[in-house]
Amino acid sequence: MSDQKEEEEKGWSELPSELLYLIAKKLPDLVDFIRFCAVCSTWRSSVALSDRPHQFPWLLELLERDRFSILRRRQRFYSVSSGETLIIPFKNKKLKLHSFIHGEIYSGYLPFADDSGKVLSFFNPLTKDFFSLPSMQYGLGVHWMVWTGSDPIRKRCIVVVDRDPERMGDLGGCAFYDPSSSKWVETWGYFCNRERCYWQGMLFCACINSNIEVFDVHSGKLLHRIPPPKIEWLQSRFNRNSIAQQLRKSYLVVSSGVILRVLWFHDFWGKKPVEQSVFHIYRLNYERAEDKFCWDRIDDIGDEILFFGEMNGFSMTAKPSIGFKKGCIYFIDPKENKPYMHDILAGTVERLPCPFEKCAWFLPS
Repeated sequence: MSDQKEEEEKGWSELPSELLYLIAKKLPDLVDFIRFCAVCSTWRSSVALSDRPHQFPWLLELLERDRFSILRRRQRFYSVSSGETLIIPFKNKKLKLHSFIHGEIYSGYLPFADDSGKVLSFFNPLTKDFFSLPSMQYGLGVHWMVWTGSDPIRKRCIVVVDRDPERMGDLGGCAFYDPSSSKWVETWGYFCNRERCYWQGMLFCACINSNIEVFDVHSGKLLHRIPPPKIEWLQSRFNRNSIAQQLRKSYLVVSSGVILRVLWFHDFWGKKPVEQSVFHIYRLNYERAEDKFCWDRIDDIGDEILFFGEMNGFSMTAKPSIGFKKGCIYFIDPKENKPYMHDILAGTVERLPCPFEKCAWFLPS
């Protein structure tokens, strides 16, 4: 029996590299790819990292303590596409899990700050890569990350916003790091408690139903004030007379090279279920010659998928067999801390399965 078992194991390890390559290309989820590479050195050497499946978000479990989110030494992730929970140990002794930085969306690396708040470090839980950035001059009170897309750490800039609720008038700091110069640019302004997105060297900030302020991240200079989109009346749906009671949140996101503003209407005060939410999507049109902005209401985002955390989001293009549906919005309800999916064309909202009490989006890399 032992000879037969040894022969079977030897057969699996000696599969032709061409066949292993084809198998790896058919794997729908990054979890399966990781397990494929873990079988043996032969399987691992038969594929390159560039052959991995298209990366789509996992859910990262967060633990609540004194209003702050913390992590475990054995951190849990949930794959929406495969429906599996992964446990990944954090063995790096340099990680101080209480210094984990908030953001609701994490791209490839998890960010941490030192006790002074001036030095940011980044840890990739899959590759175990760990590095620190140069120290800031002033540092920030409570950091809030604004990402530019998938794995921006090494390829693009990093924008960090101060989200300290104790600051009077929501006045806070914004720090911009550009890998090309290896320097931080630190400015002060009304960046706190607002939805935000970064695009082509500009930081877009806005509060619900207010002007969008556009800042140059290199200088902190205010470039534009863009009026909000005109909101259609929703009294027939919610039976309310105040937009403030209908409009729960708004988001800014870059999708296919354009800025979208998504308004989430939900009669929260009437204790309606999240499934009765309504979403309006607007696309920003910019006439550069006349320096004019306007919003166009759209009812379809094509093959794109939008993901939203508490204040920021990102967009991805749908791929077959990934477990995510194109033309949908995936968002985390800030009260329940549970993920939901909104089908834009069908107009429906449904809750997604998730084993965690509190979670955030994490893009594996």
